[in-house]
Amino acid sequence: MKYRTANDLKDLLLEDYEKVVNHIPLEKLDVYVYLHSVFQDTYVPDDTLYQFIFRHFFRLDNPSLTKEFETCYFKLMEEQRGYERPNIVQITRDLYEVKNHKGNPTMQFPLAASMLHTINPSFPSYDSDIVKAFDFSSTYHLSGFEKKMKRYIGQYQHTFKTYEELTQDEALEPMFNHFDERFPEYDLPKIKKLDLMVAQLGNLLQ
Repeated sequence: MKYRTANDLKDLLLEDYEKVVNHIPLEKLDVYVYLHSVFQDTYVPDDTLYQFIFRHFFRLDNPSLTKEFETCYFKLMEEQRGYERPNIVQITRDLYEVKNHKGNPTMQFPLAASMLHTINPSFPSYDSDIVKAFDFSSTYHLSGFEKKMKRYIGQYQHTFKTYEELTQDEALEPMFNHFDERFPEYDLPKIKKLDLMVAQLGNLLQ
C-alpha cells in the first residue's frame, strides 16, 4: 500500500504550517490534558464524569454500540494501567466480541487506538483526520477480523515510524515553535503536538 511518507507529510505541513497550527481547536488540548492527567489517579470503571467526557470526545456514544460495550471498554482501559506495551490487537479483539444492537461484532480499532493514546501519547491516535492525512485505504471491504486487523496494524505501524522520523526532523522545528507560541500554557510532549498537527492537516485536506 502506498501511504504518505514522512517526507510527504513534512511538505504538506510546512506548506502553510501557521494555518495548520492556528486551526487546532483549543478543546482538543483541554480534553486531552484532562483525560490523560485524571487517568493517573482515577478508577475508570467507576468514574462516570471521566466516562462521559471520554464518550463525547471520542464518539463512544455511537448509537450502534451497547452499554455492555461501554462497560467492557472502560474495564479494558483500566486494565492497561501499568502495561508498558499494551496489546492493541488483543484489545480490539476483546471489543470485537461484544455484539452491537443488531447482534453483530464490530471492528473498533480506532477506539482502541484512542484508549492507548489517552493513556500514553507515544501511541498514535487513529481517526478520520489521521486517515486523510496519511491517505490510508479503507478496511470496509475486507471481511473478517484477521484481514481487517492486518490492514489496521500495517497502517498503525506506518504512523508510528513516520512520527518517529518527523519528531527528529529539524525542518519541522519552526512549526513546533509556532505551536508553543500559539498554546503557551500547555506543556505537551512533542509527539502529542505532532499528532495534533497531523490530525489538523488531515482535517484541512477534506
